Amino acid sequence: MDNENLTLIRDKLTQQHEGDIKQLEVIFSDSQRLVVEAPAGYGKTTTMISRIAYLFASERISNPKKILGLTFSVNAALKVKREVAEKLPSLIESNSNPLRINERATITNYHGFCKGVLNKYGYLLTDSLRINTNQLRGVGDSDISKTNDLKTTLTTDELSKLENLEATVKNARMPNMPEIHEYNNIVIRKLIPVQYITHNAVILLVIQLFNTYEEVRRFYQQYYPLIVVDEFQDTNCIAWSLLKSLITENTQLVFLGDSLQRIYGFIGALPNIMKLATDEYSLTFIALQKNYRFRNNLEMLGLDRNIRANAEYCFAPPITEKDISKLPAFWGNMQQEESSQIVSKIHELISSQHYKVAILFWRRGDSTDITEMELNNLNIPYFYGMFADEDADYVDFHFKCLNLFVKKFGKSNNVTKKGLLAFVENVKGSYANTNERTTLSLLRLLDALVEKVSIDYVDLSPEDKYELILEIFENRQLKQAMEYVDTQVILSTIHGAKGLEWDYVFLVDVEQWVSTFSCFDCTSKTKSDTSKICELPTTIPRQMVDKLLNDLCVFYVGLTRARKQAYVSASCERFNTSGKQFMSGKFCCFAKLQGVKLVNAKTFETS
Repeated sequence: MDNENLTLIRDKLTQQHEGDIKQLEVIFSDSQRLVVEAPAGYGKTTTMISRIAYLFASERISNPKKILGLTFSVNAALKVKREVAEKLPSLIESNSNPLRINERATITNYHGFCKGVLNKYGYLLTDSLRINTNQLRGVGDSDISKTNDLKTTLTTDELSKLENLEATVKNARMPNMPEIHEYNNIVIRKLIPVQYITHNAVILLVIQLFNTYEEVRRFYQQYYPLIVVDEFQDTNCIAWSLLKSLITENTQLVFLGDSLQRIYGFIGALPNIMKLATDEYSLTFIALQKNYRFRNNLEMLGLDRNIRANAEYCFAPPITEKDISKLPAFWGNMQQEESSQIVSKIHELISSQHYKVAILFWRRGDSTDITEMELNNLNIPYFYGMFADEDADYVDFHFKCLNLFVKKFGKSNNVTKKGLLAFVENVKGSYANTNERTTLSLLRLLDALVEKVSIDYVDLSPEDKYELILEIFENRQLKQAMEYVDTQVILSTIHGAKGLEWDYVFLVDVEQWVSTFSCFDCTSKTKSDTSKICELPTTIPRQMVDKLLNDLCVFYVGLTRARKQAYVSASCERFNTSGKQFMSGKFCCFAKLQGVKLVNAKTFETS
């Protein structure tokens, strides 16, 4: 492209990004390798797409090379893929069909990429991989013993080896190649012949393939001169090993993430991965600085800024009195009083306009039941999304859907609306006599997902639809369809709400011992006073800082699910995981961080 046209595109991008200095620094950077700190609402996706557009326009990605875009989940991959298809042609002044643009970019999640590699070259490892791996049923290592089809497939020793490797990955330690070979060998000999594959094996088989067949690895290294990774903070050790195997000294990199949204450490997300990558590959670090989600809400804007400052300065940020932000809060002497105030506020909100509201909990418990009772008392319809990934009903439902989906579409991959509706009826027939709350909620999610795929994703190819739905069932991600449910009020855990947004969010039980597990290391935990808010120790021990930061990540993710306003609540009454009642609850220390001031939610007015 000549200089005149390139200048026009630069001017167009500058205008579209409203002159945002940091976004434009990412887009026009001459650096081959970037790591971008991109909090929720800071324009991450549009910046990423504009960066890709500019690299195409400036011919820094030559034909027939492609971009590899990787995301944490299949749902996120689909959203990015659609935005690239819709926006890229206009940004680079191209008349190309969006589907042709997608030929220049492979946008998927880690498992989707690896299945594509195995479909082409898996036969080099074993003849049993001369198949479409999408027809294999995914299973977690720890779920094998619970799966009827597999209970007698593995010996006790083989099952132990698979589960041990899964535990190794969850502890953020990369297994060595002999361990990987042994693990993969069990999967190849015992699981693939019965049409199963573990989630870890999908990636580990590709790592072994690249390690054994250098020419295959070189092909992918040359084919993808640019690798873009979204939600980079959630990368675990085997995904990181896969990425490193694709990177050469000439590979361009764009890693986008937010270290304060790292909430998957308990399943192996690497701590400090953004710093680790920056140091290892000499990445240029750029932090986006403008929050567009809260641009018209000064209190939420300041709250976002001050919480991030607490994380950056280890809970001792340089925040002045004039920069303190208000956080509206409800307090109750009893849990029922707390819940009653929340539900009354929700009733007020949804009666005035068709707002979407989420009530978010750290975990399921007595407070959830009490909140439901209050919602029912005011006849407020709601969706119950309080299921965890390990719940037996949640797991079984996904297995049932997976089996029926593969049976219906596995041979042709030809997903049509008529076929999807027939599939849903088959699933409902399997649960015709159930009154179990989780299952009934999942059936609603299934209806919502099929409606979304059939209408809003009508432009997707049948193969893309098949891959999307298959990945959702394999990875137990049906909860991500909560955003499609036609109801104004959602009950969910914070972890279940990651990646979703609502107009108003209520964080319930923001209490010591509940929302901060680091209370167990707090030197002031035995301090008795009449305050309703717990305070951090004057001097925080180093070992406590890391635990506090992990807890703060969850708190921050919960707050940033709100588009308009977030509220917090607590009560003196609290319950432990066994349901035992205590009358010692206080707001946790996050409600008294430097720069945060709790105010009475009843009298608080949003800006």
